[in-house]
Amino acid sequence: MLAAAIIRSSVRPAAAMTTMARKVGIRALSTQSSNAQSSQLSNSTAAAAASLVVMAALLAANDARNVNRKVAYMETSTCDPSSRPAKFDIAPAPPGTKKHNVSDPSKADFNQPPPRPDLPTFPLSEVQEHNDEDSLWYTFRGGVYDLTHFQQGHPGGLPRVLMAAGQDLEPYWDVYRQHFRDHVQEWMETNRIGNLSPEDAVRSRAETGKIGDMFETDPVRSKDLLPATSKPFNGEPRIELLTEDYITPNHLFYARCHLAVPNIDPEEYRLIISGKGIKGKKGKHKRKFTLEDLKTKFKKHEVVTTLQCAGNRREDLNDKDHKIFIAPHWVIGAMSCAKWGGVKLRDVLEECGLNVDDIALGKEDPPGGIEHIQCEGYDQDETGYTYGGSFPFMKAVDGLGEVILAYEMNGEDLPRDHGYPVRLIIPGHVGARQVKWLHKMKLSDKPSSKSYQCKSYLGFAPDITFEKDLAHWPPARLDQAPIIHEQPVTSFVCNPPQNAVIGMKGATDFTFKGVSWSGGGRAIERVDVSIDGGDSWTASELYKPVKQKYNHNWAWTQFSKTIALPEDIKEKLRRGEKVEMDITSKALDSAFNVQPSVMAPYWNARGIAINHWYHVKVTLDPKLEKGEIIRHEPEEGFPNTPSGGHFDRAWAMGGWKIDPDHNTGLRDTFLESADKE
Repeated sequence: MLAAAIIRSSVRPAAAMTTMARKVGIRALSTQSSNAQSSQLSNSTAAAAASLVVMAALLAANDARNVNRKVAYMETSTCDPSSRPAKFDIAPAPPGTKKHNVSDPSKADFNQPPPRPDLPTFPLSEVQEHNDEDSLWYTFRGGVYDLTHFQQGHPGGLPRVLMAAGQDLEPYWDVYRQHFRDHVQEWMETNRIGNLSPEDAVRSRAETGKIGDMFETDPVRSKDLLPATSKPFNGEPRIELLTEDYITPNHLFYARCHLAVPNIDPEEYRLIISGKGIKGKKGKHKRKFTLEDLKTKFKKHEVVTTLQCAGNRREDLNDKDHKIFIAPHWVIGAMSCAKWGGVKLRDVLEECGLNVDDIALGKEDPPGGIEHIQCEGYDQDETGYTYGGSFPFMKAVDGLGEVILAYEMNGEDLPRDHGYPVRLIIPGHVGARQVKWLHKMKLSDKPSSKSYQCKSYLGFAPDITFEKDLAHWPPARLDQAPIIHEQPVTSFVCNPPQNAVIGMKGATDFTFKGVSWSGGGRAIERVDVSIDGGDSWTASELYKPVKQKYNHNWAWTQFSKTIALPEDIKEKLRRGEKVEMDITSKALDSAFNVQPSVMAPYWNARGIAINHWYHVKVTLDPKLEKGEIIRHEPEEGFPNTPSGGHFDRAWAMGGWKIDPDHNTGLRDTFLESADKE
């Protein structure tokens, strides 16, 4: 593939050679990383390293001045307000321009850029020249787009934007199909500066070719996980299954992958801990541990805790009046509960030379002003950029904090999707901080500078939008957008499923169940439920078989309620009438925090910390036998929907199946039955 790309580049104009040099290196890394994931870790590391050498050599030969700038960007400018690029004014479409069809896939012009005869036509060779930080142009189905201002606005950072610069976007979006959703297509058109000739449009697509797919060696998943994105895989369980057991089975636990799943040889696994206060060999501030070290040198500890993705229910915030430009667009089910086994991080830090007891008790200050533990996983993107984040150091040394380096999940080795062989578990904290496939930890006075820490999971004020502010990263007031660690109180009804028809022949009462949780170890004290959309409330029955300490209630609380039907409803059922019901819940935690009724006061452009009332719409049918359920499952056989039982925007597995030209080819990622792994 590398040789073929170089041959193709030789027939291009000289100015396009820089583009191909950069893309060849990155595309080679993508392909080799994909192939290497099925090998042992040593082979995978060697392949990735070789690809990086190729990329670096090509970059140096063509445009050496940019290499250091890119590396510096990846770890610093993401969080630096002074690095904000200038905004570019792009002329809007004139009156009478044909409307962009992003809503009706049955029509031939769906997701086709509308004709813009008012814009200039550029030769492809000129577009290919705009391929670095100074000018970033792209093509898509005959349109030409200037995204120079977006180089820091992309959640994946500058390397991902450079990967496709000067090229056609469609081959890249064939892998990352969330870009085919309506709001993304609409935003792209606001950055359109011109057109390609029909001949150049065909040539641009052909010359870009097919990119390497890093996800081909991902594990097989349960058919009961609904993909919110397929590449990378982010799957949520059908929520009616969450109340069947208190502990979520491994194959039903929601899977959150930011990148491709690495295939790690446990014999070659290494955890590297470095930074202030770490006492290593020859005076170095670094220690290394094997998987065997963790299992044999430290006491095993188990903790039952709930994990929830920071963006659970994100599609709720992507309604007809609002747009969320970060994936995945979870529907409702990115929350699960498991028993994790491993070693306490504080025990490992003590082995590394830190006096964790005195630091935790305030008798001794953390050495070197340590405030954060920066973490990095083995997983990486096509450019070699790894996933990472950080969390407060004091959480790790807290004797009751129960932060563990987990190697077991529900009594078994961690599944690959959940971090095999070692992942971080931080009870009470958001899932994004609990790094999977944990490789490096650094004790520091600064938080992680990874984009996943200081860009993707920030809580902005409701008036901050992607289009106006975040696309031109960084926004003016990052100090007003805190990073999420602990999540707010939440609950939602799981049974009956959304939009179901419930048999009520001869019935006088009605039963439903759900789950509730609050971050930071706060207990659930009560869950109130309503069958009339919140006009009237009553307390439900709580179920939590795990006893946990005060302010260390890491695990969720399930709830249920059997409600005697009001007389007016029973009378309608006796007359043979169907009755529509709106079931909802609101949880109260030990700090007396309670869920808000609507999202408006806290809507945020990153779509995090979502906890307004979740409404489940069902129909009671007196002609069906009591207990019989007729399901309405619009999304791939799943009842999961946003609050109220419908999607305001076409969802289609997070965009995977929304575009007619890119709605096939999904590999067989689902098991034949949900009860085997």
